[in-house]
Amino acid sequence: MNIIKIFLVVFFLWAVVSGCAGSKPETDASGYDNADGQYDEIEQLLGITPEDKTTAQPAQAEDDDLLTLLQQSENSAATETTMPPVPQEKQKTAQLEDELNDLQKQLRDKNKTINNLKEQVKVLEDGQSQAPGSGFSAVAAQPGISDAEYERTYNDAYQLAHQRKFRDAIRVFESLIAANPHHSLADNAQYWIGESYYGLGDYRAAIVAFEKVFTFKKSNKNDYAQYKLGLCYFQLKELADARREFQKLIDNHPNSANLISKAEQYIARM
Repeated sequence: MNIIKIFLVVFFLWAVVSGCAGSKPETDASGYDNADGQYDEIEQLLGITPEDKTTAQPAQAEDDDLLTLLQQSENSAATETTMPPVPQEKQKTAQLEDELNDLQKQLRDKNKTINNLKEQVKVLEDGQSQAPGSGFSAVAAQPGISDAEYERTYNDAYQLAHQRKFRDAIRVFESLIAANPHHSLADNAQYWIGESYYGLGDYRAAIVAFEKVFTFKKSNKNDYAQYKLGLCYFQLKELADARREFQKLIDNHPNSANLISKAEQYIARM
């Protein structure tokens, strides 16, 4: 059947072409060619009905709507890909905040070190400029000082330390040790030099001072100096060294129950 239709269409087209070549196409009263009638006959031969033509238009409209939706979807996807992922931005912000906190901490540590050095310089300057007779005893490293004078000067320096006049106390204690390093109170003077530096917050200088206590024979301040070494490292956040010094106290001074109890409490906090 399809072959017959094709044959008829070809024949009809040949007839139309032949007619067009031999004569001028006819026009209707309105002046337009009568081509629409010829196309109607072709559609009849092909089996195309008016209903098929009317249903084709909604289908075309549906295709247009589908293309529009696809284009909108592609545009939306392109917009989403260009937007930066929010979690990555938050992670980057958190990383920058951590770096800022680290830098601020380093700056605080540097400022603290600078202040400690300024304190040491001030102590040295005060020791050089302080004149005798300024309200407390000034030994000035006199080798011939008597025991009574030594003890009186020691007590004056001890009071200065308790009054938190740490710089003055350090100067007097150092002059006592220079005057007679073998006196029975010399190791105590050395210990209180460490305590004075600890009170100033200069924990590095305090460590050096406390370690010097061990150089005195049979010092009665060894256990306290050992305990304070642990505290100095604890204040410096050097916990491994603090634990080591506290453990030395526990191992080497078993009779210092009170200090051992405190040291164990610090170890438990680390």
